[in-house]
Amino acid sequence: MKRSVLNGMIKYTCKNTEQLGILVEKTMCDIAGVQFNTKRKYDRLPEDVSDDISDTIGPVLKRMKLQHIGNLNTECDFLDTSNNSKLSIKTIMSGNKICPQNIGQCSLVSLSKKLSLEWSTRDVFKRYFLENKNQMLQNYLENCFCCDTTIIYKFDKGCVYVIHRKGGERIMFSDELSFTTSKDLETWNESNTIRLNKLDDKPKSLGEIQIHNNRDCIKFRFNIDVLLSMIDKGYINLSYDVYNLKTKYKFKVEKKSVDKMTKLCFQSFNYIGSKMKLLDFIKQSVSDYTGKSYKDISGFADICSGTGVVAFDVMRGGCNTIMTNDIQHYAYVVSSVWCKTNVDVDKVKRIIDDMNTRLSTITDESELEMVNTEDFFVYKHYTEAGPDGRLYLTSLNGYKTDVIRQNIEELYRSKGVNEKEYRLLLKLLLYAVASVSNIASVYGAYLKNYKKVALKNLVLNVDLLNNLVDNVRDNRSIEHTSNNKSIVELLETDDLSKYEVVYMDPPYVANRSYHDNYHVLETISRYDNPKLKGKTGLRDVVDTKSKFCSKRDAFEEFKLVLSKIRSKYMFISYSSESIVSKERMMELMTTTGWSDVKCYEKEYQRFKSNKNSDEKQSKLVVEYIFCGKRN
Repeated sequence: MKRSVLNGMIKYTCKNTEQLGILVEKTMCDIAGVQFNTKRKYDRLPEDVSDDISDTIGPVLKRMKLQHIGNLNTECDFLDTSNNSKLSIKTIMSGNKICPQNIGQCSLVSLSKKLSLEWSTRDVFKRYFLENKNQMLQNYLENCFCCDTTIIYKFDKGCVYVIHRKGGERIMFSDELSFTTSKDLETWNESNTIRLNKLDDKPKSLGEIQIHNNRDCIKFRFNIDVLLSMIDKGYINLSYDVYNLKTKYKFKVEKKSVDKMTKLCFQSFNYIGSKMKLLDFIKQSVSDYTGKSYKDISGFADICSGTGVVAFDVMRGGCNTIMTNDIQHYAYVVSSVWCKTNVDVDKVKRIIDDMNTRLSTITDESELEMVNTEDFFVYKHYTEAGPDGRLYLTSLNGYKTDVIRQNIEELYRSKGVNEKEYRLLLKLLLYAVASVSNIASVYGAYLKNYKKVALKNLVLNVDLLNNLVDNVRDNRSIEHTSNNKSIVELLETDDLSKYEVVYMDPPYVANRSYHDNYHVLETISRYDNPKLKGKTGLRDVVDTKSKFCSKRDAFEEFKLVLSKIRSKYMFISYSSESIVSKERMMELMTTTGWSDVKCYEKEYQRFKSNKNSDEKQSKLVVEYIFCGKRN
C-alpha cells in the first residue's frame, strides 16, 4: 500500500476493497494469535494501522477464542469458540455505507431464490419493493447483522464499532418507523434512496438500492451512521460499543494505469462459451485451489482452447510454458499465437502493411468483373455474387478475403514466413473477417440485409503485433506449443503429466455445435474448397464433431479423458445448463482418480446469439469450475 499524509489524516492506496477487508482479518488473527486461513497471497496492513487496531480493540479480541473461517465464504468471518458465537467483519474505506451479507449484492434470480420470492423482471421487483418496503428492509437488516457480533472498521472516522445482538432475539425495526423512497415506479431508473421518517423529526437517508440496467445486479447499502442513531434511540434492538483509533485513515482504491497488457490484446469475436468475462473467476479459482498465482505454475495446458483467451490470460499472468489445443482448425489458429517466440515482428508488420495497401486498391465491385474469380472460394460461396447468393460478406470483402488468404498461402509455400508467422497472419485474417461478417453473432445463418458493420472494408489490424507477449521473460523463454486434435487423439500420445495444470473447457450442450456455428471461419482457415450443402452453406463433410455435445456419449467421453490425464491439477469449466450434472461430474472426477474434488460457482449471463432474441435466451446460468488433483 502507498502512504501519504494530508491535514493530519494518513492516506493509503490499496488494490481493491477486498484487499483491505482481508488484511484486516489477517491483522485480527495476528493479534489473537490464531491461524489466518486462506490460500491467497497477501501482504500485511501497514504497521501503524495494525498497531493502532491492536492498541484499540486488541484486548477485546484477545479475550475471545477466535477461529478464522473467512476462507469458507459463509456469512461469518470468525467463530468465537468460547461461547460458540459468530463474528462478522466489515471495513469502510470512506463514506458510511455497509452491505448486508447474502443478499446485499446479487442477481435478480439469486435474490428471488434466497428470499423465496418470484420476480421475473426488474420492473416486477421494483413494484414489489415499493409496495413492501418494510418487509424488504427487514430482510436486509437481518442479513446485515446475521452474526452474533459485527465489527465495523470506519477508518476515515477513526472508529471501530462492535455491534451486538441481544441474545436470541430477532432483529427488528420498531413499529413506530415509516419509510419512503426518493423515486416512485415511474421515476425509478437505477438508484433509489430509502428515507427514514422518524429520527430527530427529520427525514434521514437510511440506505440506497441500485438496480443496474447494464448488468444483472441488485445492490443495497445501509447508512451506518443512521443505523447507529436508530440503535441509540431504541428503534433497532441492537447494542454497540465504540473504540476510537488514535488516527484517522483514508483508504482509496488505486487507479490502474491502462497499458497494453491490462486487457486482451485483441477483442475476440463473439464466441459461444467464451470465457472473456470469466477470466478473473477462473484465475481466482486456480489460485484458491492451488495456492499459486499463474506465474508460479510451471506449465498450463488448455486442451479445449477455443479462441485462446484463457491461455493468453495465463501467459500474460506469468506462466512461461503453455499448451493450447482445439479440434476446430480456426480455433487452433487463433489460440496458437499469443507471444513473439519465433516471430519476426518487423517482417510481419511489413507484410501486413503490403497486404493492407493491396486491399486499399480494391475499391469498386465493378473491378471484379474483369478478374477471373473461379478459384476464389469465399467470393463464390459466401457472398451475393455466388450462385447461392449467401450474404455472409459483401462481394468486395469476400473477394478481399480470397486475395489475402491466397497471398498468405503463397508466402508460406515460398518460405517467406515460418509456421508461426503463417498462423499469425491467418489469425489476423480471421479476426478481420469476423469484424465485417453479416451475421447476428454466429455463422449458423446470415442476415437478409447488410448491417452497417458488414459494409466496412476488410482490413488487417496490425495492433495485435504490438501487444504480443515478449518471447523472453525473467531470463526464460516462453514456450507455447499448439495442437489441432481431438482431446482423445491428443491423449493417445501425451498424458499431459509435464503440465502442472490442465484446464478443460469442453462444449456444454448438444444444440451448440461449433463446426456448424463457425463453418465459414473453418473453411477460410483450412481453405480446402469443401463441398457445401443447404441454404447456409454448411460444410458437407464434418470431421470435427465432439462427443461432449452428445447426450449419449458425453459422460463416457469425460470418463475416458479424465482417466488418462496425469497432470497435478485438473480444472474443468462447465455450466448449470450442461449435459452432465454437477453431482455426476464431481462423482466422475473422484472415480477417475482425482482427489479433493471441489466445485467453484459463479452466476453470469449466458451467451446470446442474437441481441434481439427473446427474454428466455438471456437468462442467467451458473458457471462451474470443477477442481481435482492427482495424489
